[in-house]
Amino acid sequence: MRTSYVDKKRFNRRAATQTFFLRLFAGVVTVIVLAFCISSFISQKREFDRLHAERRQLERERNQLFEKYEDLRGLNEIVDTRDYIERIARDYLGMLRPGDILIQID
Repeated sequence: MRTSYVDKKRFNRRAATQTFFLRLFAGVVTVIVLAFCISSFISQKREFDRLHAERRQLERERNQLFEKYEDLRGLNEIVDTRDYIERIARDYLGMLRPGDILIQID
């Protein structure tokens, strides 16, 4: 049986409508996926910026602590010397070596 012109037109219109809705659906899905990707990218960018700032802060803190450590290490080396111990004993504790003469001025 031969299909008539009207039947062909109806079939073509139905196929065109299905194609239109299929493309519309694909477009909507694409927009949703793209929106999700952009949202994810922005979220990761914010997290990266936050972590980068935290890293800079921690590096500054590490450098300050290293400087303090170096100062304390140098002080520890000085404290271990006999001259420093003698100076503290004389100045703060009022101690004398055997044979030293104490002169007090009022």
